[in-house]
Amino acid sequence: MLGLPRLTLTRVVIVLAAVVVGYFLFAAGKDTLLSQHLTQQEQQLRQQIDQLQAQQTRLQAIRDYLKTDEYVQGVAHRLGLVKPGEKLVIVSSTAPATPTPTPGAGTGHETWWEQLYGRE
Repeated sequence: MLGLPRLTLTRVVIVLAAVVVGYFLFAAGKDTLLSQHLTQQEQQLRQQIDQLQAQQTRLQAIRDYLKTDEYVQGVAHRLGLVKPGEKLVIVSSTAPATPTPTPGAGTGHETWWEQLYGRE
């Protein structure tokens, strides 16, 4: 008679033990992968924290500079403001905006070194 092999208690225990061992191996592998993933995430977050701390340091330095008298005076100067007792002086140029060509000068197609040293 050809049929299924007899199920003995020993075979049932071996099969159940194999299933349990397989489950534990699968669970351990899954936990290992999760641990690696979390470690990578932690490293990325630490790098991001370092970058944000550096950015915060730069922004604090800018904020501190914006509070200085030097910065305030520079902005006031650009806006044309003066301190009490100072006088605002505006300097203007009377020279023509475009240079006039001199007789005998180059055609304008010379390179800078030809204009400086002359042609050979």
